[in-house]
Amino acid sequence: MYKIAVIYSAYPDMTVAAEELIQKKGYHLEFAIAVLDKAVELAKRYEAQGFDLIISRGMTGTLIRAAVYIPVILVDITTFDILFTLYNARKHGERLAFLQYSNGLKYHDFNLIRDILNISEKDLQILYFQNEEELQKKIDQACASSVDVIVTTGTYSREVVRERGLKTIMVHSTKEAIYNAFQQAEDILNKLYQGKELLKYFTAMADDDFTGLILLNLREKIIYISVPACKLLKLNSKKNIGRSAREVFQTIPALKDYSLDQKNYKVNIKDVNLSLNKTVIQNSGELMGYALKLSYLPETVNSSSEKNEGPRNKGHQTRYQFSDVIGCSKSITSVINRAKSYGNTDLTVLITGESGTGKEVFANSIHNVSPHSNGPFIAVNCVTLPQNLLESELFGYEEGSFTGAKRGGKIGLFELANNGTIFLDEISEITQSAQAQLLRVLQEKVIRRIGGNRVIPVNVRVIAASNADLPQRVKRGQFREDLFFRLNVLHLRIPPLRERKEDIPLLVKFFITKYLGKDSKINMPDLFMKRLQNYSWPGNVRELEHVVEKFCVLYQDGQDIYSVLEELFFDFNYYKMNPLNSLDQSLTIELGTLKEMEKQIIEILFQRYSSDKASLARLLGISRTNLWSKLKELEAEN
Repeated sequence: MYKIAVIYSAYPDMTVAAEELIQKKGYHLEFAIAVLDKAVELAKRYEAQGFDLIISRGMTGTLIRAAVYIPVILVDITTFDILFTLYNARKHGERLAFLQYSNGLKYHDFNLIRDILNISEKDLQILYFQNEEELQKKIDQACASSVDVIVTTGTYSREVVRERGLKTIMVHSTKEAIYNAFQQAEDILNKLYQGKELLKYFTAMADDDFTGLILLNLREKIIYISVPACKLLKLNSKKNIGRSAREVFQTIPALKDYSLDQKNYKVNIKDVNLSLNKTVIQNSGELMGYALKLSYLPETVNSSSEKNEGPRNKGHQTRYQFSDVIGCSKSITSVINRAKSYGNTDLTVLITGESGTGKEVFANSIHNVSPHSNGPFIAVNCVTLPQNLLESELFGYEEGSFTGAKRGGKIGLFELANNGTIFLDEISEITQSAQAQLLRVLQEKVIRRIGGNRVIPVNVRVIAASNADLPQRVKRGQFREDLFFRLNVLHLRIPPLRERKEDIPLLVKFFITKYLGKDSKINMPDLFMKRLQNYSWPGNVRELEHVVEKFCVLYQDGQDIYSVLEELFFDFNYYKMNPLNSLDQSLTIELGTLKEMEKQIIEILFQRYSSDKASLARLLGISRTNLWSKLKELEAEN
């Protein structure tokens, strides 16, 4: 038996027609009186409860249709309904306005209606609106035109007109229109039944033929998972149907870094090399949803020999997008905007910034919005690779080119990055020989493997990063000037955390959610935030994350948060974080008596450093007992 929800606004004819259908068809109907946002909330609830279809009307129905995935049938208003209502409205006044919600389409011929009623365009204004703000403006327009009666098509707009003290008549849908809506609903439900029967056959085929298949709707929510996919990914089909694919994949280690926008994503599950591809599902040109297919990846000559070789497997896919950059400060916002503009080109980018500022995050993000976004993203840390092996890793080598060279040779990271992006972190650390090779790649777009004569063309965008002062290294002869100019075509400086301290509360909240989950209700005391903001953060965002991660490990539900923070600072030995040792050694007080100024000083310092009273007492040159006494006096006065 089908479940249908009828959401309307106190419309008696709808109830009568629906009750007759219950008796004839035996449908399970649920009635609800609601409009606009409340109606949308109800519709989402019905969808979650497994209802098959929703029937509604007017603006409310249009909003519901945009918010849910299940079919939504709208009860129509016919031209005859409008004509009949306008005819009656003329009995109450000569000048009329017709007020109707519109989704951009005009369904009725009002020139014909004017001819039939023998009414001029001036005496019958047609006013369309698409939201509540436009509704108010259209009513203002009608008032300015001295309209006698406003005809509306919905109860909400009728009530708004009434609140303005104007005469109003509402167009009612005929019983025939209501019955037609239910007939449409019945036709759709019959097709759904046929579709479900076909799905049973399809499911049996998918469970047998494919390595793994996941189907998504237009909102990228999972609507089907094949049995092999469940086994490979260790997923429970029933629990994950209806969930966001992005959310589900975050719980799967092998797919944690996968983006639904990527193609030919290589993944290793249970020592099996697989490819994950997203295919668009269309029906007569109309987008229906997406299919994610896991298929076996044939081994190539090099892929089997290069398995698990550290940097070669690192970063073949991007992990970050611009939405992963946390912060709203002016300094970080301007950097994000500039980086986005860099994504529209193929030019080389040099990212500079201190360690821990997020240079790789920006490199990932630029790649994701670039013309190379469908290609691989290869991240290389030039410090972690031994300098004597750096060239062979970057550019590859031929068989027999040096002692220990593999049979058949080895392709380099630049070849792996073909049609994509290579990110060279810590570029300042590469050797002079590697610098010369890199310069050739940037100038000629070709590479030559070590020990080889063949010139191999590559289409690779280079993004380099450094936390060193490259111009100074150029002056000292440690870095090639011509290479520096080639790399520094587009420059992006990432500000250190001390230059964007207003972002620290947002970052702390983000990291708490990351380590404790979305349900965490921890609110950091202002004192803690001030201490964090007073610290200079030489390790930048990475250092802040480690501090918050440590806090999340120490904190237990119901525990005194202040005691945990004290332990945090003690364990990490963050003496620098203590504002007593911060760069700001000044405070401002108002002039007054010696006693008054002393109270101001103690009060200000206590607000800053209440968690370290021993250090505060030492700073003031008094005993802890004396400090305690003075604080008691302040408390009594306040």
